[in-house]
Amino acid sequence: MLRFSVTFVITLLNLFVLYVLLKRILWDRLAAFMDERSSKVRRELEEAGAAKRRAEELKDRYEALLANAENEAEWVVRDAEDRGREEYRRIIAEAEAEAAAIRRRAEEQAIRERDRARDELVAEIAALAIAAASEVTRRRLGGADDVAEAEAFLRSAETGRGR
Repeated sequence: MLRFSVTFVITLLNLFVLYVLLKRILWDRLAAFMDERSSKVRRELEEAGAAKRRAEELKDRYEALLANAENEAEWVVRDAEDRGREEYRRIIAEAEAEAAAIRRRAEEQAIRERDRARDELVAEIAALAIAAASEVTRRRLGGADDVAEAEAFLRSAETGRGR
């Protein structure tokens, strides 16, 4: 059987004193350290969660800005293409107008040249007709009245033919 002696009681008393000393000295410090460590871990987890939320918000803003930038880039490209087409049409219209003006001036110049050539031809034919008539009649013709009359006759003959 068990015998309880003084040694046993002293050992129990030593254990109890040791327990109380360790609890007061070490356990309180250990508990305080563990509480501090737990609160630090909790605080870091909260900060990490907040940082993650901020990162998600920044990511969402970045994606929205990127989508907006892509839309704006598409708009800029479409706008540039539209302006390019408008400029192309304007340049073509100016070129066509310039070509029409050049064509019109050339036609007017050709008409003037034709009229001038016709007038020179009429004057030359009149001079030849007067010279021929002068040879036939053996009389001196070629005065201003004779030339004017011959030119008038040739012009009336020309309009009579439909020219």
